[in-house]
Amino acid sequence: MRKSHHLIAGLSLVAICQAQASAQDTQAEPAQYGVRDIVVTAQKQSENLQDVPISVSAVTGEILQEQQVTNIADLSNTLPNVQINTFSNAPDSAVFTIRGIGVNDADPYVGTTVSVVVDGVVVGVNTAALLSLFDIDRVEVLRGPQGTLFGANTTGGVINVVTKQPTGEFGVEGEIVYGNYNQLEANASVNFPITENLAGKVSVLHNSMDGYFRNYADNRRIGERNITSLRGYLKYDSGNYDATLIGEYVRSRNGSQTGVLIAGPGELFYTPNETEDPFDFKRGLSYDQPDANDRDTYSITLTQNLETGLGDFTSITNYREYNNDLFSDDDATTRVLLQTNRRTKHHQFSQELRDLVTLSDYTRFIVGLFYFEQSYFLDQDGKLDGFLPGLGQPQSQDQDNRSFSVFFQGYQDLTPELTLQAGIRYSYEKTTATSTTANTINPDGQATFDDPLIPGSLITASGEESWNNVGYKIGLDWQPTEQFMIYGYYARGFKSGGFTGRIAIAQDIGPFDPEKLDTFEVGIKSDLFDRLLRLNVSAFLNKYKDMQVVQNITYPSGANSASIANAGKAETKGFEVEATAAPTQGLTLTGSVAYLDAKYDEYDTLILDPATGGLVPVSYAGNSLMNSPKWSASFGFNWQAPVGGGTLTTTGQYSYTSAKFTSYTNLPIERVGAVELVNASMSWGPDDDSWEIGAYVRNLFDEEYFNQKLSLAGIGTLASVGAPRQYGAVFRFRF
Repeated sequence: MRKSHHLIAGLSLVAICQAQASAQDTQAEPAQYGVRDIVVTAQKQSENLQDVPISVSAVTGEILQEQQVTNIADLSNTLPNVQINTFSNAPDSAVFTIRGIGVNDADPYVGTTVSVVVDGVVVGVNTAALLSLFDIDRVEVLRGPQGTLFGANTTGGVINVVTKQPTGEFGVEGEIVYGNYNQLEANASVNFPITENLAGKVSVLHNSMDGYFRNYADNRRIGERNITSLRGYLKYDSGNYDATLIGEYVRSRNGSQTGVLIAGPGELFYTPNETEDPFDFKRGLSYDQPDANDRDTYSITLTQNLETGLGDFTSITNYREYNNDLFSDDDATTRVLLQTNRRTKHHQFSQELRDLVTLSDYTRFIVGLFYFEQSYFLDQDGKLDGFLPGLGQPQSQDQDNRSFSVFFQGYQDLTPELTLQAGIRYSYEKTTATSTTANTINPDGQATFDDPLIPGSLITASGEESWNNVGYKIGLDWQPTEQFMIYGYYARGFKSGGFTGRIAIAQDIGPFDPEKLDTFEVGIKSDLFDRLLRLNVSAFLNKYKDMQVVQNITYPSGANSASIANAGKAETKGFEVEATAAPTQGLTLTGSVAYLDAKYDEYDTLILDPATGGLVPVSYAGNSLMNSPKWSASFGFNWQAPVGGGTLTTTGQYSYTSAKFTSYTNLPIERVGAVELVNASMSWGPDDDSWEIGAYVRNLFDEEYFNQKLSLAGIGTLASVGAPRQYGAVFRFRF
């Protein structure tokens, strides 16, 4: 009954001003009636979304504001066949899964299959990819492999974030939000001219909130959010040359992770009254563990564009680093059972050079070079008192990666209606790694993070390997009219090889080789009934080869191995239908439906046999890939009407995601049930558009749901609980 109530209520709102349909180019001439054009840079050039022969959704900054989407993770459950989650014990790590293609570990060595790109710059690791979304022009979600233009580790797709650039005219925009859980958000941006050819801009955000959870020990709030971001721009524009320098600093002083533990009698970490009700928004935080997750992120980017007779040249240079100190009470009880302190240092440098060449009205191509290097050091200390009082386990991961690639993508009009697209990318990668693990013991019977090593327990393993990979793509699109296009393509993408960072024995380190993915996609893009209806449909088939699979083994000593081997094959297939209708002035209706069938064809690994203490083979062939719900859907509206000398804007959003597994083992406890969410907002501003006041609510019906569950055999199940109802008031101004 409750599910039906949610569905009926959601449909009554018609919910989701889902962004791929509502997004618009703010510089384009807005249509007074009908569906508006959407301009994206999904192929590293400005194009109308309906002319891009791949599956793309886009979310404007305006929609992000209206729906109070302040983090990329907030977009989860709203885009077809796109899942965005976090790991229960790593709150800053993004888990992107597109069309069943994702990763299942938070550590950087696992790599990515969906890359986050910010103003043309790839964010190298998942642990730095959960961006705060403020002062954003749009977020583009590209489904399917994007290897020829974006490189390795984009087999699932790309999250392409474009920030608002300097305007060259003086202007101020601001926003103040206050909501439940003492949420306070204050954002401001200032544009200002400096000289005739030089403009500047400064954006600042502060976002703080008490945690949803309370500690069983003293009932105080835990898991708070406290983020301050500062971004500065300088833009020089003269004739056929322009350059933009962007500097960013993000300071996060958040609370620790707020995953919960589900355990019953007979499981090792079972704690009466603390491990039985995951939805009471209470968890334990031991007295000796700080509620702290501190991060500092720095980034500087220089983008240069030059128009010449030999094409339009673009150069993007970036340096980015972050430092993170995370304390994590992983057992989620007031007892001292399983705790970690993770200290991470990461930096990356990238340089891209490309040229967009138009040979004729029928022939154009992009050619480019890309260099990327990154290094990270993860120093992790673990306290394993729940396995043996006083036992500890320090581990470290030290990895360096360098890669170089050259790419080409061409477009040839075979007829005025038929275009051939072909691309290729050659990549060379080299990785060096050192991983360590050891055990410590505290004779007093309670571990600390500074206990002495047990003699002979230190294991050190190192490796160095290089790989050569080629990705490619070929496709056709037929566009008999400006309002209708059919496209199809075949693409080969790959995910980089590497070394295991968390080892139990020296052999765990690897290396593991790249995995390959072959993708076939066909689609239709159409604007119908004189642009009153936009209907886009895509269907796909993905086939994995040499799939990297995790062999996660916890030994009786408490040592944990998460080695990776090329021991898998998988197939995912499905479709997406996205529709936008503008039946009358001021009203936009949107909807999407997606289907996904994602299963392992081969997954052979080893597990620990508790009876013998040895390892035995097991096959997970036939299991569903993690974070791969069969069905997802969304419906919504955006209605703008003149009221009292101004404009009243009302939005509603309903999303449905069917049940899924969040681990490759597909244990019943790891099944996450269907999720139905309803969001809504309302705002009013005068006709001069100088200010606006409004209110919002997310998870209107206070749905109880899980984001992720991971079973620890015989110990308990780690889980991440979805956010409860959030609501608040908003005031915006501009002049």
